[in-house]
Amino acid sequence: MTKLWTLLLLYGLSLVEARVLPSHASPVSARAVQSANYDFVIVGGGPSGLVLADRLTEDPKVTVLVIEAGPFDQGEDGVRVPGAWNPVPYFWPGLVTEPLTALNGRAEQVVVGKVVGGGTTINAMNILRATTADFAAWVSLGNGGWGWNDMLPFFKKGENFTAPDPAFAASNNISWDDSVRGHGGPLQYSYSNYNYPGSGQWWSAGLSVGLKPVHDPSSGVNTGLFWVPTVLDTKTQTRCSARVAHYDSVKTRPNYHVLAEHQVAKVLFKGTRATGVQYLGSSGGNTSTVFASKEVILAAGALHTPQILQLSGVGPEKLLKSLGIPVVAKLPGVGTNFQDHASIVVQYNFSNIITPNAGSLATNATYAAEQRALYDSHQPSAFTVVRGLGSTFGALSFKDLANASASIISNAKTRDAAASLPADEDRTVVAGYKAQREILVQQLQNPDMAVSVTAWDTFSSVMVAVLKPFSRGKITIKSTDVRVEPKLDYRTATDPSDLPILTATLRKLRQIMSAPAMAALGTNEAAPLGAHVQSDEDFETVLRASLGASSAHQCCSAPMMPLKMGGVVDPKHNVYGVTGLRIADVSTFPMAVSGGPTANVYAVAEKVADIVKKTYKLA
Repeated sequence: MTKLWTLLLLYGLSLVEARVLPSHASPVSARAVQSANYDFVIVGGGPSGLVLADRLTEDPKVTVLVIEAGPFDQGEDGVRVPGAWNPVPYFWPGLVTEPLTALNGRAEQVVVGKVVGGGTTINAMNILRATTADFAAWVSLGNGGWGWNDMLPFFKKGENFTAPDPAFAASNNISWDDSVRGHGGPLQYSYSNYNYPGSGQWWSAGLSVGLKPVHDPSSGVNTGLFWVPTVLDTKTQTRCSARVAHYDSVKTRPNYHVLAEHQVAKVLFKGTRATGVQYLGSSGGNTSTVFASKEVILAAGALHTPQILQLSGVGPEKLLKSLGIPVVAKLPGVGTNFQDHASIVVQYNFSNIITPNAGSLATNATYAAEQRALYDSHQPSAFTVVRGLGSTFGALSFKDLANASASIISNAKTRDAAASLPADEDRTVVAGYKAQREILVQQLQNPDMAVSVTAWDTFSSVMVAVLKPFSRGKITIKSTDVRVEPKLDYRTATDPSDLPILTATLRKLRQIMSAPAMAALGTNEAAPLGAHVQSDEDFETVLRASLGASSAHQCCSAPMMPLKMGGVVDPKHNVYGVTGLRIADVSTFPMAVSGGPTANVYAVAEKVADIVKKTYKLA
C-alpha cells in the first residue's frame, strides 16, 4: 500500500506541476506549460523577444510565454563586467558557414548568442542607431511608417541615457545631442568612464586625413569620428542586457514566463492560423506543445527564424516539398536576402606604443589589479571598457574613400541583379533585390551614409568592416529536425562590388595609420597586409584569404517588403499568407544598416509591440 500511495502521490504532483503555472514572473518548466494556453507565445528570448514580452505584459490581463533555446546566464564577470568580457560560454555551438566560394572555399564558425538576452548578453556592448538614410531605404522598399521620424520615438522610448562627466567628455571628444537621447526607458546606456591615452592619436590621425567629428552618431548621421555609446549601467558599471532591462526589472509580474533551454521545433497551424508551437529540450527529449490564443511571435534571429518558418511549412514550396513538409504558405522569400557585415582585422607592430592600452589588462597583472580595485570601488577604470577594445569609430562614406575607383558605382549600376543571386532564385526575390541595388547605388553617392567602418583597439589591430554589402546569402533547412542546423550560405563577396569597397577602405586605413599622429608611435603594418600588398589585385588576394564572413550582425532573412518583392512580413510584421503569426526580430530588416543591429533591434521591437497592443486594444 505504501508503494502504491507513493506512486499516486508522485503522479498527482506531476499533474499539478503540469497544469498550475507560477503566480509571478519566473522561469518555468516544460512540464508546467505543457498544453497550456497563453495569449502570446514568443519564440526566442533575445532583445526583440524580451521587449515584446515586457511591453505586452504591461497589461495585467495578458499572459505571455517566452521560449528560449539557451539558459539564463549566471551573472559571471565575463557577462556583467565589460573589462572581463568573455562571451564564449554562451555561443550557439555548431554554426558553420557553407564553403565561401568567393573566399577560397573556406568555411567559418558563426557566432550567435544562445542565452536569455541573446546577443545583448554577449556582444561588445556598442549601441549605434541606423541613419536617416537607412530608414528612408526601408520606406522606399514599401514600408510606410518606418522612416527616421517614425522610429525616433521608439528609440527614445526604450532608452535611459546617462550623460558622462562633462570634464571627461570634453577631454575625450565625446559629444551628444540630448534631444535625441531617451531618458525614461529601461535600457541603461552611457559611455565608458575611462579612455586609453592612445585613442587621441587615432582621433588626430583621422582628422588629418579628412574625417570630421560626429556630434552625435545617434542623430541620424554617423559618417566621421565618434565615441561609441555603450550599454553600461552607470550605477552598477555593469552590462545592461535585454534580460536586465526587460526581464529582471519586471519580475513582479505574474503574467510573464520564460521557458529557458528549450527549442521550438515548429509553429502549429489550424489551416493557415497559427495556434501554438511544438518544442523540445535543447539537449533533446520528447516534444511538447503550448498554445497561443492571440499570436505566435517569432523572435529567434536571422538564422533560426527562417529555419522555424520552413520547418512549419512556411517558405519556398520546392524546398518544403523536397523534405515532405506540408505547405501552409508558399513564401519564396523565407531565408533569402540574408546579410551580415563582413570584416577583416589588420595587425600592427608599434615601436613606440602608448601604454596603458587595450592589451594591458592581459599583459600587465599589476595594472589589471589596480584597475579592478578602482572598478570595484566605482571609480573610473579600464574595466568599464569592453576587454580588448577601443572606444572610437571612424565611419566612412564612399566619398571619404578618395582612392575608390568611379567604376565601382558604374559597375554596380549596370550589373544585372539576378547575376548576384543563386541561379534558381524566385522572380519576386530578384525583383526585391533589384530595388535594393538601386538604393545601394544611391547610398554610395550619399556623403551622409557610412559604407564601411574602422576601429583601432589602441594596442595591436584595426577592425575594418563593410556596412553596405551588395552580396546576399541564403538560409535553408536540410532536415525536418530543428536540432540539425540550417544551411548557412553566406555567399560573402560574391557580388563584385564588395571587395573593391573594402580595398578602398584598407587604402584609407593606410592613410590614417601613416598620418603623423599614428606614425609617431612607430607604426608598422603587419598581417594580413604589409609592404608587399600594393595593387588592387594584391588587396583582393588578401581579402579572399582573410576576410571574415560575419561580424555577428546577421539580418534580413525574413524581410519586411511587399510580397511581390520577395517579402515575408508586411509593415505590421504579420507573416504573409497566414494569420496569428508575426515576426519581431532582426530577420525582418530589409537591408543591413550602417551600424550594429542592437539599437535598431530594440527600436523595431518597441514599434512592433506598439502595433500589437493597438491591434488587441491592450492596456
